[in-house]
Amino acid sequence: MSGKHPGGALAGLMNKKAKSDQKSAVGREQERKQQNQQQKNPYLNKPVNPEEALKIFLVQARKDARRTIPGGAKLPITEPFVEIEARIGILKAPFGLHDMRIASSGPKRVLINGKQGVANAFVVSMGDSATGGAQRPHFEGGITRSHYTQWTMAGLSEASPVSSAFGVRSGGGGSESERIRRELVETEMVETVYGGYAGDNRVCFPGDHHQGKSPGVRGKMEHKAKLTTMDVALPAAPYDLRLTLATERAVDKDVSDPPPGWRTKRLKRRRSYTRRDRSFAWQLDVTEVTSMESDVVTADSGVSYEIEMELNAATTLKLVNENNEEAAHKLCKQLSQQLWYALGQINPIHDVLDVEEHLREHPDQTAVRLALAQCGALKRFVDSRGSEWRSAISPDGNSPSPPASLYNIKFMGCMPVNFQRHNIEEVQRSEDNGYFLSEKTDGVRYLMVFTGSTAVLVDRAMKGNQPKPVPGSGDNDPLSHVLSLIRPGTVLDGEVVMHRKLRRPIFIVFDVLAISTDKPVLHLPFEQRLKHLKQATFRTATAQRDMFAPGAVKDTRVALPFVRKNFVKRTEVDSLLSNVSEERGLRSYKSGETHYHLTDGIIFQPNLPYVCGTDVNLLKWKYLDTVTIDVEILPPKPSFGHSNDDEDVLRVGVIGDEGTMVDMTRFIKLPPSERRRLEADRNENGAKIVEV
Repeated sequence: MSGKHPGGALAGLMNKKAKSDQKSAVGREQERKQQNQQQKNPYLNKPVNPEEALKIFLVQARKDARRTIPGGAKLPITEPFVEIEARIGILKAPFGLHDMRIASSGPKRVLINGKQGVANAFVVSMGDSATGGAQRPHFEGGITRSHYTQWTMAGLSEASPVSSAFGVRSGGGGSESERIRRELVETEMVETVYGGYAGDNRVCFPGDHHQGKSPGVRGKMEHKAKLTTMDVALPAAPYDLRLTLATERAVDKDVSDPPPGWRTKRLKRRRSYTRRDRSFAWQLDVTEVTSMESDVVTADSGVSYEIEMELNAATTLKLVNENNEEAAHKLCKQLSQQLWYALGQINPIHDVLDVEEHLREHPDQTAVRLALAQCGALKRFVDSRGSEWRSAISPDGNSPSPPASLYNIKFMGCMPVNFQRHNIEEVQRSEDNGYFLSEKTDGVRYLMVFTGSTAVLVDRAMKGNQPKPVPGSGDNDPLSHVLSLIRPGTVLDGEVVMHRKLRRPIFIVFDVLAISTDKPVLHLPFEQRLKHLKQATFRTATAQRDMFAPGAVKDTRVALPFVRKNFVKRTEVDSLLSNVSEERGLRSYKSGETHYHLTDGIIFQPNLPYVCGTDVNLLKWKYLDTVTIDVEILPPKPSFGHSNDDEDVLRVGVIGDEGTMVDMTRFIKLPPSERRRLEADRNENGAKIVEV
C-alpha cells in the first residue's frame, strides 16, 4: 500500500464492494413460481442489504450491552464485559425429511420494498423470534475441511482469502509473503475447554490439557451467556451467518483440574489474524476443534473447523461508551462495512443469478422436435462415418415432421475426460496444431440449432429452451437479432454463461457442427471447424451485420449476445492463463469487453473430427480446488419404521455403463453442510444432478 494509508485504501475497497452489492440487488421481473417459492419459505420473507443487517445488529447490541453493565458500574466502562462475534455455518430448517439448509443455493428473486428484485441475504431471526412467525432454525457452526484448507491454510505465506479479508493488496515492494507479514499479525493458541456443566459454565486450560496429568497448569471456570443474536441466511454463499452479543465472566480464576460434571472436551488449535496498524476493528479466528467425550482422543473423536470474526476489545468499549447516538450509528455503519467486506472474502457470495434464470422453455414444440431431429441426423452422420446425411430441416423452411426415432435420442454433444498424468507426454509430443487450448468456461452447455423460423437451445436433457424476451420486445423471437443472419440447419456448440460485469447471459460458441442444411462439418478436424467459426461461414447471403459484434454484449435490446471462444495453440498456455484472475475465491476469465466470466480450468481440444458422446482425446484440466463429479441424488431407502445410524446419509449415484445408475453412497461421504445444501436444493427446486 505504498503512498496511501492502509485504512484509507481499505475503506475505498469496502465502498466499492458496497456499491457492487447495491447494484446486484436490482433484478428483473419476478416469475410467478418464484413468488410462490417466497411465500412457501417463511425464511425468505425479509430480504435485506447485508451491511444494513449488520448495522442493525450492532446498534441493538450496543443498547443491550449498555443495559447489562455488571456490578452497577457506570459509563465509561474500562474493562470489557461483552463480546460481539460473527460466525459462519449452516442455518438448518426445522422441517423436511432430512435436516436441510433453510434455503436452496443461489440468489433469490423476491419482492423488495414492493418492487421485484434480486436478494442474496435474508434476516431469519432476531433475538429469540424468527421472521414470518416461523420456528427459529438451528445454527450448525463450522465449515468443511476443504474450505478450511482452501481459505485459511496459506496463513501469511501467500495471498489468500485471509489476506484479502484485511484488504492486503499487491505491490509495495518485497515478496508477497513479506508484504503480507508487514501488514498482518498472526498469533497461535492451543486451548482445552471442558463443557456441559450446569448453568452453561465451562472450564478452560491453556494448551493440550489432560486430567491429573498437567500439574502446575491453572485454568479458569467461566460463564458465557448470550444477550442477543441475529441469524442471516446467505443462500448465495457457501455458509450462513450468526451474529452474537454475549457476556463472559470468570466464576473461578484458579482451577487446577476440571471438577466432575463435564460432558464434552474440546481441544482448540486456533490461529488469529489482525491488521498490524490496527485500522481494522475485527479479528479473524480460524480454529481446528477436536471434540471428545472422554479425556483422551479416540476413534470416535470428531474434528471440526470454525471461522469467526470478533470485534476487538478496544472498539467494543468505544461502541458501548459512546453517548452520542449519531456518532454511535456512524461507528456501527463503519464496523458493518468492515465486517461485510471481510466476510465477502472468506465466505464469497455468488451474487449473479444462474443461467437458467434467464432462459425459458421454448414455446414452439414443433421447432423443438425439428432441432432435436437435426441433432439426431448429425449423430447418424457420425455413426455412418460421413456417408449418410439427410438434414431434418429444409432450407426453405417447410420441414416435414421428423420421425420420433430421430429426435428421441440422448445428448449427442462431445464430453471431455479428465486430464491424466499420461496425457502430459501425449500433449507435449503432439504437433503445434495437435491441440488447441481454451479456458474451461463455468457455464451451462447447449447446442444451438437454427430451424429457419427460430433457434432452439438444446440442453443435456434434450429439452428445448430459448432466452427470455427483452422487456418491450413484444411478440418478437428473443433471438430475432440473429435469425436473419444465420442459415437454417446450422448447429453451434457452446455454453451460456453469465457476464460478471454486465450481469447478463451470453452464448459462447466453441464449435460448429453444421453450417447449413446440406453441410455438416463435424467430420472435419477441429482446426477447420475453428475456421468456420472465425469466418462465420454459416451466415446467410443477405447478412449485413456481424452476429458476433462486440457491441451486442452491451446492447440491452439483445436477449443473448453471441461471443466466439478464444483458442490458443498448446505452446501458448501462458498467454491463456494471463487472462485468468482470482477474486473473492472465484476465478474469472477476462479478455476485452466481451469475455468476463467464471472459469474453472483448461480444455485441451484435439485437432480431430467431432466425437458424439465421451471423447477420450478431449481433455479437461481443473484447478485442484474446483475438481468435482456429477452425481444424482437418489431417493432415501425405506426404513420400514426402523431408525438406524445412517438416517442422515444422503444417497447419491453416478451414471455407469449403458446409462445404469450406480449407488455410490458408501464411497461418497459428504460433510453435513453439503448434505444440508443439497437437501434444500432437492426440496425447493427438485434438483437431482449436482456437483460434489
